[in-house]
Amino acid sequence: MLDFKRFEFEDLAVLSCYLPRYGSGDCDMTVPSLFTRMEQRELTFCEVDNHLICERNLLNVPSRVIIMPMGEGELDASIWRALQERARELDQPLIFYGVVDEASAILSQAYPSCTLKVEDNPARWDYVYLTDDFVRLEGSRFHSKRNFIKRFYKARPNATFELFSASSFDACREFLQRWYDEKEADEELQKESRVIERMFEYYDKLDIYGGFLHDNGEVLGLTYGARCRCDMISVHIEKATRTVPGAYPALSQAFAQTLPLCIKYLNREEDLGIPGLRKAKEDWHPFSRVKKGIIEVC
Repeated sequence: MLDFKRFEFEDLAVLSCYLPRYGSGDCDMTVPSLFTRMEQRELTFCEVDNHLICERNLLNVPSRVIIMPMGEGELDASIWRALQERARELDQPLIFYGVVDEASAILSQAYPSCTLKVEDNPARWDYVYLTDDFVRLEGSRFHSKRNFIKRFYKARPNATFELFSASSFDACREFLQRWYDEKEADEELQKESRVIERMFEYYDKLDIYGGFLHDNGEVLGLTYGARCRCDMISVHIEKATRTVPGAYPALSQAFAQTLPLCIKYLNREEDLGIPGLRKAKEDWHPFSRVKKGIIEVC
């Protein structure tokens, strides 16, 4: 009944049938993110009962995890039983991944005689912001952001933000090469670099919102994201020069100002438990968190 297969380029249309329509707001659950990272995560999927069920690797989880099924209505009970039986046959635990509260409610009904072991790890939770806060930067809480942006444009008065086009990618690649060289990229950053290159390669096939900050052709930063929910963009990549103070907040605001009015929220992903990254995300005053994690059915 459940025939999982590896994602290929030809399966983009399948993903687009379910995302962002059934998106939960999880930063990882966008078509570009799943596609550009499918090899790293060894992503597989099957379609059954008008639902998409994906399976992936997850950092620090030794077995494969099942992304909570996406689709119209409730999944038939026979599918939940088939997933449980498949885990037994593979001699691995039955572990699901998704937004914890919603997933727990669904799995409690699907497996009423089982115990749910729920992970509670805030380092995995995504930070969600009001798009309008980034656009307007109103109030005393954004005083320092406004000052940094003023410093940036004082140093680079001709800087402008431009949406991506194929003709801009070479200049963006040169900027990224400098950025990674200065950072002395480790294995994770090298993986990230390959993800961005894959985005450039398939840009015209992916529903991406993105652009770059430049001063007379000199790229000073770039960013892009995609819908993880119909009213929410997940900001997947944000890179800016370290030599001009204020480049990062200037880039963040400029990107937000280009988004359609229907995008009410920005998901700026998790902090991974890194104190500096956590502070940077809290400095933008999050509206809420997407409490995602893993749930083992025991």
